[in-house]
Amino acid sequence: METNNQVIYNADFYLRLSREDGDKAESDSITNQRALLMDFLSSHPDIHLHKVRVDDGYSGVNFERPDFMAMMESIKKKEINCIIVKDFSRLGRNFIETGKYIEKVFPFMGIRFISINDNYDSIQPRTSSDSLLVPVKNLMNDAYCRDISIKIRSQLDIKRKMGECIAPFAVYGYEKDPLDKNNLIIDEIAAGTIQDIFKKKLEGYSAQTIADWLNGMGVLSPMEYKRYKGSSFSSPFKRNAKAKWTAVAIYRILKNPVYTGTLVQGKRSTPNYKIKRQVEVPRERWITIENAHEPVISREMFGNVARILGADTRTSPTEEMVFQLAGLVYCGDCGRSMVRKNNAGSNKPYFYYICSGYKQKCGCTSHSIRDKILEEAVLNTLQEHIKSILDMEDMLQAIEGLPYTARAVRLAEVRLHEKREEIERYHRYKLKLHEDYVDKIITREDYISFGKRYDEKAGDAEEAAFKLEQEVERLAGGNTDGQQWITYFKEHKNIKELDRKITVELVDNINVYEGQRIHIRFKFHDEYEHLCSILKMGNSRLAQASSKEVG
Repeated sequence: METNNQVIYNADFYLRLSREDGDKAESDSITNQRALLMDFLSSHPDIHLHKVRVDDGYSGVNFERPDFMAMMESIKKKEINCIIVKDFSRLGRNFIETGKYIEKVFPFMGIRFISINDNYDSIQPRTSSDSLLVPVKNLMNDAYCRDISIKIRSQLDIKRKMGECIAPFAVYGYEKDPLDKNNLIIDEIAAGTIQDIFKKKLEGYSAQTIADWLNGMGVLSPMEYKRYKGSSFSSPFKRNAKAKWTAVAIYRILKNPVYTGTLVQGKRSTPNYKIKRQVEVPRERWITIENAHEPVISREMFGNVARILGADTRTSPTEEMVFQLAGLVYCGDCGRSMVRKNNAGSNKPYFYYICSGYKQKCGCTSHSIRDKILEEAVLNTLQEHIKSILDMEDMLQAIEGLPYTARAVRLAEVRLHEKREEIERYHRYKLKLHEDYVDKIITREDYISFGKRYDEKAGDAEEAAFKLEQEVERLAGGNTDGQQWITYFKEHKNIKELDRKITVELVDNINVYEGQRIHIRFKFHDEYEHLCSILKMGNSRLAQASSKEVG
């Protein structure tokens, strides 16, 4: 536009601020930028202000900013022919892209570009220093942004490794601590729903059935609950006006270890400071911190649910719950799972388990077992196992009247003493071996060979002694799972019938062999065997003490 041979420019002010780029809040604030540009405009009557464009909170390395793109649309519509910024860094911090706009795009579109603090005006004659100044400053802005990005990433990694939650929103079931935004505290209402979901899954309900039950009860879905709490949280998973519970949402909760107090972060990241699209990070680079916050559910419950999700526990089309032993029964001969079948009509059903390997013609035999027989065998064996554990607990209290922990400490100390004596014995052997070599009783080859063997045995004994020292320290500090797992079985001491929750909590797996021979492995098998060894050792020492008294 020209008036009396004077060109009139319609200009947009472009203002941008981003803490992510390391912008200083005071000098680079939107208010200060606006004041600087208005002061510049007052001394340039040939420039008329069209609109002030503001991208507050947007990084300079990415040009996909709302007001910047709106400004480019105004250029295309011939509404403006001038852009004014405080300095080059306000336009952008990406060296290549910023240079492209200043050197190519704006001149091609007939746009006058002014950077006040850089004393740059594109209509002024270019000098050799200008040709060098613009790319150098853009390169400096790019390098500054890269340096800030590295520092921010490093600081965030430190926070993750310290167990601080850096996510902008707390996961459903938790909320941010008002006194510490990086700490998660339990949201009692949502946590109750989480506990119900895990309990329902343990009882055998499918994810869809649980979702339908929650929707029927009027329980708000995670997204709606966050909205109810006043959060501005948004998610790409929303499909309807009011988000409902879905099977996918249930599975997402059941697989999230955050509810056991474990914080897993760094699963997604951007490749570099110029690319904002997030990508998956390899599992080995995830940062996992246990006991980072208070758990909503126990690790045992989470582990039991994980076992269910890892097994084939699909429900029948006519059922809401899976069968009691689903995902726990395996063929003892080929190791494949056994599937439940019905060999009769609906009036007289005859359910049985058969090897899936035989059904798939993988070479296994057709051995099978009726479901009632198997369930009764599991119930009877479980009752006997619980009775055996309760008897063991009584024996622990009877031997010298010691509680479990004190007895475990004493026996561990005895084993540690024996192991230290073994280490000392190997050292004596090594010393005697050296004397024999000096006296030329043995050859150099024998000396090296026997010495290496003694070193290996001593090393193994030292490693075992170290583990025993840790065990003694752990037990002496009261950190034992001995009584805890016993209590786990004691809760079901009056069991009269099987249900899904009990089998998942107490049964590890069931193997069925040819001829209907059954082997059941219960949970805490290693702890059970360890308890047996403690009782055996304790009874032996008690008998020795009694014989000494008689003698």
